[in-house]
Amino acid sequence: MGFRHYFWTRGEPWRSVRSQGVPRVLQAVHSTLMSTLRVSTSGFSRGVPYLENTRGPHTSHINPENKGAIFVLWHDHTLMLLHVFRRQNIGVMMSTSRSGQIQAAFWRLYGWPTVWGSTKKREGIRALREVMQGLRDGQSFGFTPDGPKGPRHRAQPGVLFLATHTPAVVMPIAVAASSAWQLPTWDRYLIPKPFSRVHVHLGPPINLPPDIPREETARWQTRIEQAIDAATEEAERRVHAK
Repeated sequence: MGFRHYFWTRGEPWRSVRSQGVPRVLQAVHSTLMSTLRVSTSGFSRGVPYLENTRGPHTSHINPENKGAIFVLWHDHTLMLLHVFRRQNIGVMMSTSRSGQIQAAFWRLYGWPTVWGSTKKREGIRALREVMQGLRDGQSFGFTPDGPKGPRHRAQPGVLFLATHTPAVVMPIAVAASSAWQLPTWDRYLIPKPFSRVHVHLGPPINLPPDIPREETARWQTRIEQAIDAATEEAERRVHAK
């Protein structure tokens, strides 16, 4: 039995190493990198009414129904959002796979609650129902419309479905760095280099109408893509204007 196979078995001691040790090592590396960055933001006042730690009487006129938001960003931008929106009780959907469990444990260290999803039909439907109920109850969620496997920067219909079956608004968000690595993965995952400038921009909210006809779904998916791309362009403009 090879080491990799042995590491991924369900038995001890590797189960505890995977569920506790690996996420904490990742957190230490991630936190160290974040501490070196010069981070600026714009448009965040738009998200205040939908974040648990910032909403209140002063935002009730914007979000009187206390509804949640769907924060959407491209898959390659998640590293910074994990840090910037930590401990805001924004939910994320994670795979029940072994790597997904490690990722979920890592995100929970930053205060992101998890909804367990799957490509299996029954588990996927159960996860969507849980997310929909959370949005109706006022919890916000983060989604990568092009995840988990692409195509890169092309929105899949999941966000559209959630936004048209709940009162939630869609909030496009993007990240830009003055200097960064891009991994040789399908999404060209963005990792800002130490001591670089990073800008995070939150674009205007999108209110989708309920019961969008099937022939109109492609147009609305394109609108979501364009909104995230516009947020990306604004983040790029601001980070390079420093």
